[in-house]
Amino acid sequence: MANKVRIGAVSYLNTMPLVHGMKRGLGAERIELSFEVPSVLARQMAAGEIDIALLPVIALADVPDLEVVPGLGITTQGPSRSVLLVSRTTVREIGSVALDGESRTSNVLAQVLFAEVWNHRPEFTIGPRQLDQALAEHDAVVRIGDKALFESSPDGMCVYDLGQIWTDTTGLPFIFAAWTARRGVVDREIYGILHASRREGASAIDRIAAEFSWNGKRDPQLVRSYLLEHIHYRLGAAEIDAMRLFFEAASRQGLVQRPPEIRLALRGWTECHESADQAAPADSSLP
Repeated sequence: MANKVRIGAVSYLNTMPLVHGMKRGLGAERIELSFEVPSVLARQMAAGEIDIALLPVIALADVPDLEVVPGLGITTQGPSRSVLLVSRTTVREIGSVALDGESRTSNVLAQVLFAEVWNHRPEFTIGPRQLDQALAEHDAVVRIGDKALFESSPDGMCVYDLGQIWTDTTGLPFIFAAWTARRGVVDREIYGILHASRREGASAIDRIAAEFSWNGKRDPQLVRSYLLEHIHYRLGAAEIDAMRLFFEAASRQGLVQRPPEIRLALRGWTECHESADQAAPADSSLP
């Protein structure tokens, strides 16, 4: 077990297609899979306690010398449905925003949009987890993940989809999370396991939708629509460009010290691999 590659992931709905195969034993001879919340995964990566983690992309600015696994991420190209700003008033009348303690990437995205799109600077603070309490204490709330997807906003609220606003403004996707690794950890076999796990997840969306529940709530139609129409798992050139743009904006606003360098694991091999894949017949078995 000690020589296995230690992989950390989160249990949110939008990660399930990425980890589906590994949860069912894919690559068990090479990997040890565990689950934690994003903030704990970032601390574990910084401490060297895990080797690969599905991390919010802003962690690249916090944990040095990480590599990004090519081809796989949690992204949106338009409405995300699960990264929202819920407000009692219009954007330019907002005086205070309750940030979500579970997602620094989404919080930074909200702060970037306020500063660089809306030209407005309210106060930001980590708010209560309960939506009604957060709205009682603040004008607006950043709401992310499964709770944003499944909860209904109170009547009369203005709801802004932050992924949609980013894409409308930049023309680019937004990347919320990616597989990140300590340098030199990802080899071709690990790369193949991660991609094969995603392919197994893609073929199991109906099963994931049927089995998933949040706080006792089940809505297979909502889950299926969310995973197929709103969340994407590609991480290619456009996504890398979007990450760089996001990091540059976060740096301008003083939200990260400097834009991190985006280093791709197996870069030379995957570039050749991608070219060969594009030239191969449609029934090619290449991953």
